[in-house]
Amino acid sequence: MGMSRCYSLMKCLLILFNIIFLCVGGGASAFAAWALWDGRASESSEGRAGLCALLAWSTVLLLGALAALAGCGRSSSSLLAAAFALLALSAVAEAAAAWWGAAHLPQLQHALLQRLEHTVRVDYGVLPARTSVIDSIQQGLECCGAEGPRDWQDSAWSRSQARAGGELVGDSAPAAEARSDTLDLSVSAPTAYYWVPSSCCSSELSEEQCERARRAAAAAAPGGGVRGAGCGARVLAALWARARGPLLAAAALLAAHALALLLALALCLRAQPHHRYKA
Repeated sequence: MGMSRCYSLMKCLLILFNIIFLCVGGGASAFAAWALWDGRASESSEGRAGLCALLAWSTVLLLGALAALAGCGRSSSSLLAAAFALLALSAVAEAAAAWWGAAHLPQLQHALLQRLEHTVRVDYGVLPARTSVIDSIQQGLECCGAEGPRDWQDSAWSRSQARAGGELVGDSAPAAEARSDTLDLSVSAPTAYYWVPSSCCSSELSEEQCERARRAAAAAAPGGGVRGAGCGARVLAALWARARGPLLAAAALLAAHALALLLALALCLRAQPHHRYKA
């Protein structure tokens, strides 16, 4: 009776752990697939490589969780053995990623700042999801641009605003009006003025005041009421301030992985048939 209860308890714990892995793996897979699809035209090779690695890890975790749940339901030693192998592979990948991240922390910070700058210059106004992220960052952290408001001068979005308003040097008003419905991503002509998004405006400004303040002459900073601090340093500071929770969650996931591996191995051995056939 005692062994039967212990076996049932181990099975319940393994099911619980793998339900968690199923949610984590499914969510990470969906996010990585969406990010690859959303940035298919502008994502850098490094970004695609990172998202592909995340997709591969989450897929292995998802398959391992499914194999473990099926193995527990059917008391199948082969499914539990497959789950053990897949979960071990994903656990090794997690440990390797944690070690690599700790060893390359400055490079990761630099890559994050580069991604933020690239999103401001290229993706804003083109990819709706990333446009919304930048607006949320600028409003929430009370900042503007990656390093400052001047980052918007060379952005695709600002140039489209200037062209729509006929504010490219050498453009006549009729020509500008004729092209106002086209998003111009070129950087061939200098702008007489550039614009920053309304999310850069201070919350104290009215909509009309913000509309005036966010238009700046070339090679000059926007007027008063536009936040002057860059978002890069503030994003890093906010991540560090909130890093304890995600790090604890990652450590808990790795610990759950270790326990799940032991339980899968024990149940796999327990599920082995012990039939003896007579000659």
